[in-house]
Parts: sequence; C-alpha cells; structure tokens
Amino acid sequence: MLQNQTAPLAAALLALLLGASCALAQTPTPAPTPMEQGVAAYRKGDFAAALAHFTQAAADAPEDASVRFNLGLSQYRLGQYQAARKNFLAIRAAPDMNAIAEYHLGLVAARLGQNDRAARHLRAAAAGDSRRLRDLARAALAQLGERPEARVPTAYLMGGLGFDDNRNRVAKSVDLQGQDPESAYVDLVGQGLYPLSWEGEYDLRATAFHRNYETDDELDQSSLQLGFRRSWRPGAWRLSVSAETESILLRDSNLVQSVGLGFEGVRRVGNSSLRLRYQPAHVYADNSFDYLDGSRQRALAMQEFTLAGLQWRVGYELEQSAQGDGVEADVVYGQAPLRHGPFVRAGKTLTPRITSDLSASVRRSRYKDDDPLGADRRRDDLLQLGASLRFQAGRNWGLLLDYRFSDNRSNVDDYDHDRHTVMAGIEWRY
Repeated sequence: MLQNQTAPLAAALLALLLGASCALAQTPTPAPTPMEQGVAAYRKGDFAAALAHFTQAAADAPEDASVRFNLGLSQYRLGQYQAARKNFLAIRAAPDMNAIAEYHLGLVAARLGQNDRAARHLRAAAAGDSRRLRDLARAALAQLGERPEARVPTAYLMGGLGFDDNRNRVAKSVDLQGQDPESAYVDLVGQGLYPLSWEGEYDLRATAFHRNYETDDELDQSSLQLGFRRSWRPGAWRLSVSAETESILLRDSNLVQSVGLGFEGVRRVGNSSLRLRYQPAHVYADNSFDYLDGSRQRALAMQEFTLAGLQWRVGYELEQSAQGDGVEADVVYGQAPLRHGPFVRAGKTLTPRITSDLSASVRRSRYKDDDPLGADRRRDDLLQLGASLRFQAGRNWGLLLDYRFSDNRSNVDDYDHDRHTVMAGIEWRY
C-alpha cells in the first residue's frame, strides 16, 4: 500500500488548478465560477465542498479535461476511488494529460489493492516528459517495492578488451600444454527484455556472452540464456515465476545445457528491499562432458538498502548440484560440490556522470564426505574482490573500467591459485 501521496500530489498539480482558476478569473463575471469555488475549497482542505463545486463545473462542461481531472482529484481525496478512476480514465487520451492521468490511476489502483495495475500505470507515468511526474511516479513505485523502469523494450550491449593472468584457474606452477595462463581477451555481452502486452506482467528476456582469448582457442567460451517470466503482486510481495534455459559452449563445442524454473519474491522492509530467489534446473551435457549431467539448485537471499550515502546489497548464495564424480589417485574430483557463502556490494554516485562499485564475496565448496575408496575430497575456499568505475558519456552510452581478484585456497595443490582480470569497455543502453 502506498503511503500518503496527497501532499506531493497537491504540490505537483497546483499549477494546473490555479491556471484554470486564473484564466476564468479574468472574465468579467461578478461571482466566482464553480471551477474557481472548487479550487478555493480544495486549497482550504474542504474536499467535500470542492467535489460539489467540481461536479457542477463538470455538468456545465462535461468535455473539459481539467474539470474532470479536478473532479477525480477531489474524489480521490475523499476515498471515492472507483469514481476517481473513471474520471482519470476519461482524460487519459486528452492532450498533455496522459502522464498525469496514468500517475493518478496508479495511486487509485494502489489504494484499491491492485498493485500489479498500479505498477503498470506508474511506469507509464515514469516514462512521460514531465520530470516532476517522473520523480513522483518513481517514488511511488519504490514504495510498492517495484523497479521504476517503464514496461518498454530495453537493451544493453557491452564490448571490451581485457587481460587475464590465470585463465586456467589452476596453480601457476601447473604447466598445461598449449594453454598459456596469461592472455588478453575480448568480451561481448548483450541483454534484452521485451514486455508482452498481455493482461498482467509477462516478459521475454535474453542474455548472450562471448569471451575470445588471444593466445589460443582452448578456453574460449560463449553462453546464451533465455527466459519467459510472469510477475504479479499479492499483498506486500512482488512475485515472479519464469521458465529458463541456458546453453554454454567451450571451444565452439556444446558444453552443457540447462532447463529449469526461477522463483523470486521481493518486498519492502522499512527503507530496504528483501529479495529471495530459488532456481531448480536439470543440466545435460555433450557426450564429451557427460559427467556433468544431473540436477542443480541455486538459492539467494539479499537485502538492498541505502546507508552512509552508499547503495548496499548484502546477501547469501547457495548452489547444490547432483552430477558425476571421478576419482583419480588419492583425490576425488567431483563436479557437484555444495557451494555457499556471503557477499556484499556497495555503489556510490561520485558525480552526476561517474559511479563506482565495490564487491566482496566468500564461497566455500565442499564435496561428499563418504567415499568407499578412502580418497580425499576436494575442499575449496574462494575469496573474490571487485571494483568498477562507470562514466556516463552520453544519454545511452558510457565507459566501463572493471577489475577482479580471486584467491582460491584448496586442499588439492593444483587448484590452489589466485587470479587477476582487468577490462575496459564501452556500454550502450536503450
């Protein structure tokens, strides 16, 4: 439920009310018109009297959009939400009234507990030309725990050059024939979201990634993710269910594919947002990698909040797989550990055009304890640190500088390693 929006509402629309009043005040009439009397009563907080005067004005000029708007505004303040909705719907197609009508339709829907509908109207207002209305709509969406973006197709593209000093992710003392651990690389990333114009919130999502190393093609990798999502809002939660699929290629060969579901819930908790996610999937692989066949489950719990001028994301991630294991010498090289650990990310706007992000995470990987052959199970503890800087060079494009460090401590010497990557790229958003 939205908190009281009437104070910013009145402030945002006072110009419209007074404009209508002053225009009529210039006419040589000895007594104030119903429109002027309604404006005066509204400004005094006497919404019942304002409604009576605006009702008379609407009878005199039923096609006047400003009269219908003021009538709906008074009805909204008196809790007559269905009646207010009819008036705001009636003026939505009037010149220069679309965004203001969408905003108030969003407030009305929220008061009626129709949060899905409220989010659609508010996003439409957030896409309008009025900066004041955009700010009000985004604030209302935030109170609903919704993303402020309008439901329009969006796209993101990034191309960058980078350097990886340990692309094999093994100890640097290990010499892998034909695979130089250090290499420059090219990254290409594309993302897209296409909302469907059905009743309710449905959308299609796609993400593509390709990394090409300079030294050789052994570890070149690509991935494609597709998803179909349905979102709705029962009570204080914003829930979504999605069907998801992913394909990963290594050396231009199909490595693994997965199909699964995604469940997510988001709700406001005070001045923060709680996000919960669960993603079960089935994984199947090419014949060369059939030991990767099996199931996978991922879960995330994250809190998003603002503190000390920083945008924080603090959470915990878990991944559990059921895939093949292999034993070599005295070590079990399983493909399906239980991985879990906390993470924290902090972002700050340094200037209107420059933003920075810092991140840190710890991940523990543990394999099965029981082994009839008596071999040692591999155990890893991974520390990851990151920093990025973005410069918004234009309305839709900017520059990205990204650095990542990882330190993996393993009981298997070959996998005890550290790694540095750095990348500079160009980003484009639509």
